[in-house]
Amino acid sequence: MFDQTTQRQIELFLFEEARLLDSGDFQGWLKLYEPQGIYWMPSKPGQTDPLNVASIIYEDHGILSIRVQRLLEERALVLTPMPRTTHVVGNIEVEPAGQEEGEAAFKVGATFICVVHQGDKQTLYSGRHSYDLVRSGEAFRIKMKRVALMNSDATHAPMTIPL
Repeated sequence: MFDQTTQRQIELFLFEEARLLDSGDFQGWLKLYEPQGIYWMPSKPGQTDPLNVASIIYEDHGILSIRVQRLLEERALVLTPMPRTTHVVGNIEVEPAGQEEGEAAFKVGATFICVVHQGDKQTLYSGRHSYDLVRSGEAFRIKMKRVALMNSDATHAPMTIPL
């Protein structure tokens, strides 16, 4: 059994991720990822294979970097007005997952609600985030973030802002 201090540190890490996204600090958000980190949004409930089954989003760190750069470009007309988000994160569960290259690893799950605001339109997303985290010194880094939307098999408009 691991200590409650680690649980709280991971909770604060998830809250920080939500704050970075909600404040539009996408470069800060990208820094939360390991260089080989993956952001994955499956297209089907219970989907376990991101490579042989189509996903809504499956992006490695390089593609995430391009996404962040596009979000920061002033010429991004599709983003006028720039979308903003409100994230609510809860029901955080943490399980130790051993060691990876000498660093402590954790499996983390959390429920989320995210409202994307753009002009007078609001879009509501909800579901469950699953993380593979590693401790990097005093901080944590994301190796994998899986965003399981409750309605992943529905038709979705293009998602520009990470959930």
